[in-house]
Amino acid sequence: MAGTKESPRQKMINLMYLVFIAMLALNMSKEVLTAFGQITEQVEDNNSSLDERIQTFEETINKNYNSEGQQEVWAEKKWAMDQIGDITSKFVNHISSLPRKDMPMKEVKGLKNPIVDYEVMDKPDYYDKKFFANSAANAKLTKDGEDFLNNIRSFKDDFINIIDSLLVGDKNNLNYQELKVALKETFNVDDKIKDREGKDLNWIERYHGYPEVTTNTRLAMLKSNAMSFKAQLLSFMIGGQYKVEATLANFDAYVVSDRSAYYPGSNFSGKIILGKKSRNLVPKSITINNSEIDPNEKLNSEGAVILDFPVGRTGQQQIEGTVVFEEGGELISIPVSALYDVIEKPNSASVEVVGRNTLFRNYDNEVIVSLPGISSNAISVSSSGASVSKKGRGRFTVRPKSGSKLTLSVSGTTPNGDKFSDKKEFIIRSAPEPTILFNGKETGKMSKGSIASSYVSARYPPAYGISKDVKVSGFRVKIGPKNFNCSGNKLSSKAKSFLKKAPKGFDITIKDINYKGITVGKKTLGPSITIN
Repeated sequence: MAGTKESPRQKMINLMYLVFIAMLALNMSKEVLTAFGQITEQVEDNNSSLDERIQTFEETINKNYNSEGQQEVWAEKKWAMDQIGDITSKFVNHISSLPRKDMPMKEVKGLKNPIVDYEVMDKPDYYDKKFFANSAANAKLTKDGEDFLNNIRSFKDDFINIIDSLLVGDKNNLNYQELKVALKETFNVDDKIKDREGKDLNWIERYHGYPEVTTNTRLAMLKSNAMSFKAQLLSFMIGGQYKVEATLANFDAYVVSDRSAYYPGSNFSGKIILGKKSRNLVPKSITINNSEIDPNEKLNSEGAVILDFPVGRTGQQQIEGTVVFEEGGELISIPVSALYDVIEKPNSASVEVVGRNTLFRNYDNEVIVSLPGISSNAISVSSSGASVSKKGRGRFTVRPKSGSKLTLSVSGTTPNGDKFSDKKEFIIRSAPEPTILFNGKETGKMSKGSIASSYVSARYPPAYGISKDVKVSGFRVKIGPKNFNCSGNKLSSKAKSFLKKAPKGFDITIKDINYKGITVGKKTLGPSITIN
């Protein structure tokens, strides 16, 4: 049939067939949609692990920068670390703001809390409307779409500028040069991409027409790439500083601990990072704290000496020793010196109620829970007498159900895997009466015009730390000898009419205020205002 001219009817049939094939391609199975969602969750978990690794690198740079006589040596690295931290945080925060806040949730039998329903995220509408005007791939971008591209461009350009500044003093550093090339390739949004038919498309068109769940995965990968580049650069900066220009005689050895503090009875774990990582650079001997270490057993493929020994008693401990190399028939000793802290295991939980020391009924009380030496993400809180929700970074909301006392159960896992648990008891009380205000005041003098336009409001005393709003639904106002019932939070029309005739010096009293906050109630006496 090649070369045969198609009839209009045949063209229509062919077009309908193509549309049908496209619909089949877009109609992803529930299993595939769920798989994309699970991949996104795994990438986000890996991002958290990567963030911990980055923190270790940053601690190493800060520690060396703050060491006596090292400020000038580490100043450029410290500056670059701070700059990279700022631009990466800005970029990651922007990418994190793009997915919808109200993810579809579903209840699953056997699970206490609902989970994200990835099976209904098969439509491209959310990102098509967010990034593209008229939801068309080749249309003009929306403000969100332009901001998305500009944030990627800014991240790439700012990151490259930092690398260029480091290359000024280290032009032959292949690590920096290769990282710069990889960064350009990964974040070059101005390059064209090709579809399956070989057609050139704009980079952002890969975000058009795809199910929402797959775009979320792409965004998670963007964050992961950014954090990975940050981690690589910090790693290169640390490794690059631990070398000098040629001879082993100028090498320094630095101890990098896996943790900043340890519990009695646990083992120290960390590395001695030498200036030049090489499989062929094997020390002749290693002595740490008067103990000989076999280089063949403790040197890994990156040229790092693995340390593993009892940490000792509580307090600040010192690591001292030497790493000996042979160069040109001459033995060269590199001194090793570092400090680390040994802290006691926690024996009680620290539980703080924000702004006060009691819990209120019918209110999401915010509490901060911390355990010395235990990461906030390794802490859990529960109670049989309240609903408890985790807000992140050691913050929880506790909503008591009933009773006069409440016990919170706190558990956690130490870095070496030990389990810890504790209980704290709190008193439960009803919420206090709110403070009633008129025009934001409890008393004072006001003109008739100000009184007529003012409103009654209520708030809980700041000392209780309650952020819940209080709504006023009605009150009674006494103007001189006359009383008026008012709905809502403003004076009634009758009260305003009488107010116009009232002389200066008349007292106006707000009474019997109906309010609704944590509890619903009526406060007998409110503000007293004098007509000025």
